[in-house]
Amino acid sequence: MPAPKIESLRFENLTFAYENSPPLFTNLDFDFPMNRLVWLNAESGQGRSSLLQLLGVLQFPESGNFYLNEMKVSDMSFEEFLPYRLKIGYGFDFGGLLNNKTIFENLTLPLMYHKILDAKESAERVNKYLNFMGISKYKDQRPAVVPGGVRKITCMVRALVQHPDVLLLDDPSVGMNEATFLRYFDLIKEIQNEKALQHIFVSSFDKKLMGLLGATEVVVDDGRLYLNDSQEKYAVNT
Repeated sequence: MPAPKIESLRFENLTFAYENSPPLFTNLDFDFPMNRLVWLNAESGQGRSSLLQLLGVLQFPESGNFYLNEMKVSDMSFEEFLPYRLKIGYGFDFGGLLNNKTIFENLTLPLMYHKILDAKESAERVNKYLNFMGISKYKDQRPAVVPGGVRKITCMVRALVQHPDVLLLDDPSVGMNEATFLRYFDLIKEIQNEKALQHIFVSSFDKKLMGLLGATEVVVDDGRLYLNDSQEKYAVNT
């Protein structure tokens, strides 16, 4: 059974620290803005990437709770959480690609493995996105032999190829020129027009690009999160 759409993400009294390090977050309460592009803005070392990993359930809090659709994630079994995991897309730098697969195979694999689309539909979607991003000539090459910028684009496309409800992007503009980055967000808008991909969270140092996209700013500072609600919002199509 597919999981219901993800509608809310919330931290309650959450504390997180890496081993032998002071806590990044202590007793943190925060309801994340939804149905928009959210910019997680922080100085280096304040925990932007860790915050995304907590939202993606790639890291776990020492104490406190993470609620997804008001369900406590820590109480969910692997089988209960898996349908929700498939609704969360991750774009973490150059990670997530298999070196023994081509660019095309890396992008079609999750669609077919999780039985989201059949082989023909998977190929059609992936070819469309590769063409859209201008990297189709590399489709039959492996990640290790393509330019770094192509690997980065592939990672970014892989994060959204399943049409997740939630997209998590860690420094997506690093390794991409501005035109390619904005092109990627044009692709996101196309997917949103298909009534998918509702909630986008981006950690970035690039204030200019976040401003161009009209992102809602959440400031990460000294273990706390603050919503800067004075900006124009980037609303998701509904």
